[in-house]
Order: sequence, then C-alpha cells, then structure tokens
Amino acid sequence: MPDDFKPSFAATGIGTLPHRDPKAAVSDVLTRLKDMPYWPQLPQLDPSEDMNPQYAPALAPLLTAASGSRQVTPFGGLSREEALAAFYERLFGGSLDSFALEPAMAAGYFAFLEAVQEAPAEAFPWLKGHVTGPITMSLGVAGPDDKSLLYDDEVAEAIARGLGAAAAAQAQRLSALGRPVMIFFDEPALSGFGSAFTPISRERVLALLGASFEEARARADMVIGVHCCGNTDWSLLVDAGADVLNLDSEGFGQHLLLYPESVRALLERGGAVAWGAVPTAEYKGNETAKGLWASLHALLKGMEEKGLPHELLATQALVTPACGMGTLSEDQSRAILDLTAQVSELAREHYL
Repeated sequence: MPDDFKPSFAATGIGTLPHRDPKAAVSDVLTRLKDMPYWPQLPQLDPSEDMNPQYAPALAPLLTAASGSRQVTPFGGLSREEALAAFYERLFGGSLDSFALEPAMAAGYFAFLEAVQEAPAEAFPWLKGHVTGPITMSLGVAGPDDKSLLYDDEVAEAIARGLGAAAAAQAQRLSALGRPVMIFFDEPALSGFGSAFTPISRERVLALLGASFEEARARADMVIGVHCCGNTDWSLLVDAGADVLNLDSEGFGQHLLLYPESVRALLERGGAVAWGAVPTAEYKGNETAKGLWASLHALLKGMEEKGLPHELLATQALVTPACGMGTLSEDQSRAILDLTAQVSELAREHYL
C-alpha cells in the first residue's frame, strides 16, 4: 500500500450496474466518479457477469461457468484430486494472464480499459477494480457431495489463492494505464458470519482472506479492500490484513462504532474506511446529498467520541454507494452515482 494513500473522501463505486450497453455504463461512471472510477459488472447484459461465474474461468479447472449462464460447477469433469493438481500447475507454473478476465464475460471491464486509455493522462487519479471474495465464491458452489466447497479446506484455499491471482492480473492491467489501483474483494457472504446459516470459524475466514491477499500482493501492487454490504465482524477484516473496509454505512454504520480499536488500528497503519453512504437496495428516490452527508457526519462524530482523531477519519476515507446496482433502473443508478459524488464533495467541504 502506498505510504501516501490519503483518499480524503474520494468517491468510487461497487460492482454492478443495470446497463446493457457497456460504453454507456462506463460513461456514466467516468463522468461522475472522476477521482476513482471503477469498471462495472453488467449482469443484465449477460448472466455470466454475475460475480461468481465471472471469475470461474480464472479458477479452472476447479470451477467452470459457461458464457450466458449463472451456473458454476466444480471440477470440470475431472476428479477432485485431478482438478486441484491441474489448478496448482497453472498457479505456480503458468502465466498470470490465464487469471485475467475474459471479454465474453466482462464487457464493462474491457469498455473501461478502452475509455481510460483514451482519456488524458491527468484524468482519473486512481482506478478501482474488484474480484469475488473467497468466502462468497466457495460458499456459492456445491461439490459432488452437495456440500459447499467452503467446507472443503483444500479446495477453498485453492479458490482463495486463485482469486488473489485474479486480483493481481487485474491490478497489473489497470496499473498499465498509468494510475495506482485499488481492488476490492466483494464478500456479501460475510454478512452471515457468526450465524447458523454460515457455520465457519473466525480462523478459517482469516486463513482464506489471508491466502487471497498474500497471493495478490506477491504478484502486483494495489490497495486491497473488502466490501460487505451487510453487518459483519469488522475486526475480522482488519485482522485479515485488508487496507480498506467498505460497508453499507447508511444501513449498518452504527455497527462499526462497536469496533473503535479495530478502526483505529486500520487507519493508523494507513488504511481507510469506504463509507457506503448512499442507499442502493433501500433507495427511495427522495434522498438528498445534504441528508446523506448529515448521516455520515453523525457516524464520523461518533467515531471521534470513541477517541479516533478527526484528521485520520478525514484523510483515510472514501465514499461509495451501499452496494451494487444491477437490479435497479439505469436512471436510479445514475441518480445514486450523482449522490455519491455530491456526498464526497460535501464531506470534503465540511470535514477535511
């Protein structure tokens, strides 16, 4: 992570947009989130742009997904042992290019690369990408025994390392555009951490996230974030080594106030909180930037009351929507992106 990583309420986005035209989706991002634009996943254009199938090719032959399908299947017709051996041969002996996104399953990514390449060199100081997190990916695929691959320790670790390599491949490609890069591991499944629905130990989560982060950092330079759109144990993500925590702060921000020491540790080591200050699933259309900034400001003041320094909270912060917007309308997504940029401006005006 760069020593001078001080995003100071830079605005960026999360995951999906509802568009079917990749160029239009990218244009909507680039014209609104000028400090740190992100490439959009477009599941309404192609179901294989959903987060799990989109990254299945990077994990071959452990996982397989066909273009045009949301279904992800394990082992590609091989035995479990054969699939593991073939995967690790790729990971340790092959090119990082084999972990890169495929054009047929990531139209928004390739439209984004083209648009940024054509932009002036001084445009867009940072770029943001994202990969599926190892908990979400391995939980979402069942093995031949109908049990989630999350509970097969060897396969889950291989998936984690493959996703780390996929993050590195993406970071290398984005860095080639001449900007520093942030990559988020998207982990909606961590919303269930500690519940009966996701029986997994803290140690196992730390190990899988750690394997992904280790693989990513060994292969490319990037700032690593974790996005979780529900409530979770936020200290877990700090302890795993994430540089940035991203939460739905409009819906769950009060929960982060329960972890002041973890947040302090994150900020003091140069990390940041990405505040999901603009609702997405709960978006009503009557939200205002001033009202959303007031909610975020209250959370920041709450952190100050817990002993966190104003200066750290101000410089080590980003602003995002609460989650992706793939199920909304294009007009709604544009309005949410506009609100995100406006909350960023208000935060800089009134808190920096």
